Amino acid sequence: MAYDDFTSGKRAMDACHLMVARLGGDAELRTSMWKFDVLRSTQLNQTAVEDAVEADVIIVANARNSGLSDSVKTWIDGWAPRKRGQAAALVALLDFTDDEVQAAARTQSILKAAAAEAQMEFLPQEIRLPLGSLSPASITASVDLPRRRPVPPVIGTPRFEGWGIND
Repeated sequence: MAYDDFTSGKRAMDACHLMVARLGGDAELRTSMWKFDVLRSTQLNQTAVEDAVEADVIIVANARNSGLSDSVKTWIDGWAPRKRGQAAALVALLDFTDDEVQAAARTQSILKAAAAEAQMEFLPQEIRLPLGSLSPASITASVDLPRRRPVPPVIGTPRFEGWGIND
């Protein structure tokens, strides 16, 4: 998981727990969480690339309309070509809640292109609400997971296990 801030990191963890719950008891959960800021370090960026190459699911969560920094793009460029031929998915948790959504749209485009290059399934999850209407209940109702069957919302009870020192 790569995330921008606390809120997007929480959404990433909630999405991860949701996937594990949907897969049942046979799923093994091993998580690595990388805050976007940490990816500025060349050594940590390379370690995060290796984690992504090994992952079955990569979750990228951006903050409200934030774009992707050069270090995050370097991370993506490091793992995308190496994922080809692996069964994997890229989950993009994108926040389109501000009036200016161009940065979030560019982020979605970059992630979609990376998934295509890696020959991965691309699963965008978008939050689209006006800024004034944000509340936990309205966010929960607005998340639309692209699934064939109904899925509980991504935003739920906070879970803090496994967060590490990056926060």
